[in-house]
Amino acid sequence: MQPSQSISSILDWQESEVPRVRMLLAMRKFWSSKLYPRLRDEYEEALDSSEAPTSAEEVQSIVEDLPSMGKWAWLDRHIQDRLWENVARMVEERSDRITACLEPRSDDLGSLTLETDMTYPKYYEEIDFHRQKGGIWRDDAGAAIYAMGARVIHIGKNDTFGLHDIFARDLETDPPAHILDLACGFGKTTFSLKKKFPDAYVEGIDLSAPCLRLGRRMATENGLEINWRQGDIEKLPYDDASFDILTTTMTLHELPLESIANSLSEAARVLKPGGVLVALENPLVGEPLRDLLTHYHSQIILEPFHFDFRRADMEKYLMSAGFGEASSKAWFPFGNKPGIEKDLRNWVTPWCWYEAIK
Repeated sequence: MQPSQSISSILDWQESEVPRVRMLLAMRKFWSSKLYPRLRDEYEEALDSSEAPTSAEEVQSIVEDLPSMGKWAWLDRHIQDRLWENVARMVEERSDRITACLEPRSDDLGSLTLETDMTYPKYYEEIDFHRQKGGIWRDDAGAAIYAMGARVIHIGKNDTFGLHDIFARDLETDPPAHILDLACGFGKTTFSLKKKFPDAYVEGIDLSAPCLRLGRRMATENGLEINWRQGDIEKLPYDDASFDILTTTMTLHELPLESIANSLSEAARVLKPGGVLVALENPLVGEPLRDLLTHYHSQIILEPFHFDFRRADMEKYLMSAGFGEASSKAWFPFGNKPGIEKDLRNWVTPWCWYEAIK
């Protein structure tokens, strides 16, 4: 007997849960729009008449003594922990329905290829990224918690993962025949790629089997024929020159630099000549205070490799990986406009669009 509920409806907010979500969003807004400007004021008052600092390292000793610094850091961690605690409670209340809904069915669209003896990178096993206890790869609950929590990460602006639809919309390319979404998770970007290119063969690859099972169920319920494969993007299980387009969104900053280099080399290998890799990421703003706070934020929410990534020259990494061309540009979703980052009292999440051609 087929479950009566879709996975999307199971994971949707219930009326009784909405206040919890609104509370989290309100705390995040206070953190970014009230506490950060207060820190900015304190920082500017603390600067003496000497030459202004030009790097995050130069402002560290000043920032650590600011009266609001402890509150800013504490609330950042508190919000992240409350997010996953609240969502984990919601998922636990749905656990039986989630398990039943993710069972394979005869009408599933696309393929699902899982490894019987998957070897995970050491960093992937040892770090609970974003402070989500247990990560996203150990069981179906972890994947469901991630899927629900991801909807409130961007202060309520990505409730339906519209960011990824905008990303797919902005891909300027002839209709490809074969697309691979690297580190696809449960498919936020993969869904958008299939919607934009309905005639293409689309595959998502990720380390997390629970995320892939969740992604396949969501894709099937939305009539999207996508293929899902468990694997390591540092060792892609594909022949040379297999794909026209490779994409990855918010992945590279989660990797050690050595793993980034390996992954980009593998991406170049499996792309066809003339094929394109597009990666969406968050760069530094280039303003000392915000860059230092961004570093602190990354450490607080357990993204330990993020600052190394942001200071690295990804265009050089792409060229060293075997691409013939590499470029980067600022990208503005959610109606943001160029220049928004110039308002020093505005806590912004900048976006960078990396593109490389084989």
